[in-house]
Amino acid sequence: MGTAGVRGQGTAGRDDWVRGRQRWMAGACVSLVFLVSGVAEVARADLPTWSRVLGVAAIVLYGALHVLGPAWAIGRPMPQRCGVLALQVLASLPMFLWLGPDTSILWIFVAAAAAMLLRAPAAVGVAAVLAGALLLVDHAGGRGWSWENAATLLALALFTTAFARNVRLSIELRRTREELAQAAVAAERERIGRDLHDILGHSLTAIAVKAGLARRLVGRDDAAAGAEVADLERLAREALADVRATASGFRQVSLAPELAVAAAVLRAADIRAELPTAVDDVDPAARELFGYVVREAVTNVVRHSSARTCRIRLTPTSVEVRDDGAGSAPTGDGSGLSGLRARVAAAGGEMTAGPVEGGFLVRVSVTGTARRTPPSAGRTPPPVDPPTRPAPHPVVPAEPSATAPRTHPAAPGAASLGA
Repeated sequence: MGTAGVRGQGTAGRDDWVRGRQRWMAGACVSLVFLVSGVAEVARADLPTWSRVLGVAAIVLYGALHVLGPAWAIGRPMPQRCGVLALQVLASLPMFLWLGPDTSILWIFVAAAAAMLLRAPAAVGVAAVLAGALLLVDHAGGRGWSWENAATLLALALFTTAFARNVRLSIELRRTREELAQAAVAAERERIGRDLHDILGHSLTAIAVKAGLARRLVGRDDAAAGAEVADLERLAREALADVRATASGFRQVSLAPELAVAAAVLRAADIRAELPTAVDDVDPAARELFGYVVREAVTNVVRHSSARTCRIRLTPTSVEVRDDGAGSAPTGDGSGLSGLRARVAAAGGEMTAGPVEGGFLVRVSVTGTARRTPPSAGRTPPPVDPPTRPAPHPVVPAEPSATAPRTHPAAPGAASLGA
């Protein structure tokens, strides 16, 4: 059947090898019934007892070789498989002492073994050679041209070859299913790891920044400090809800809420935010991806730069986050930008990230099919809509203030972010 290549493929390969050996041994044991006539003929022959005993033993050993030899060779290198077939032919030659020309019928077993050990073309070639040898032996023995025996050999070889091919295809199908299942598990683990990084990295950064602001406000403006502590509680609850949604695979990110959160985080970090006041012009299919971009890029600005200004610009097919700090990304992309780059690539977009004159730039653009394939495509939505993250601040350019009381004005343009 061409079971070569089963070895060296890990646990699945060893399992296939064991199954192939078991299938062969079961079928070969059934085929031993055809040796019964040979045993009976030798036992009734007009020969000395020792000769008849030796002949019966030789046939029994040949049957054992037929069962165990190919079973051992399945999955082994080609020289070893060919060696087993040659050994079967050689083991049949002494049978001429007892069976005469009838010995050639034993080559049917060799043809069957070849069908299991070789690819179909090679197995058919071996069967044709054995059929020709059978015809010559019978003709030389004075029995004429035994076309029936040759046809039987070829028919059995073709049947065994077809059976072996089906076995090989079933093994390959099962192996493919196992590989697809493993790939799906790996992809799900990667998704969860990437989403958890995005969630916890951003949320913990926001919590750390706001905690620092609240600490500075204590004793100077207790009301503002209390507002910051309330925000800390809200952020922690939202992070917990996001983690749960990520584990269930139902979490989605929206651009407008991410811009609102970015404004609050940048303000708390004393970074001037220049943000768009609406997302209506952005392609709806690209908003989720752009939300991830804003989340990761703003997190990096707060954590890794000494920026004083962060500017976010949107077009229908692109988002750009630029700051005026130095070193706003960890060395070598980091897991955050690496995960974001993978997410953008999966959506068919293009991403550039690196130092520019006067700061650092992250830019993502999508075109064509990419705009129609959001990052969460293919995920089943939850039975109920998850709660929408409230926008703690309007997404408008804002100057930070570490001492001013915390307020929540309804600035013009903020309402359009809910679109």
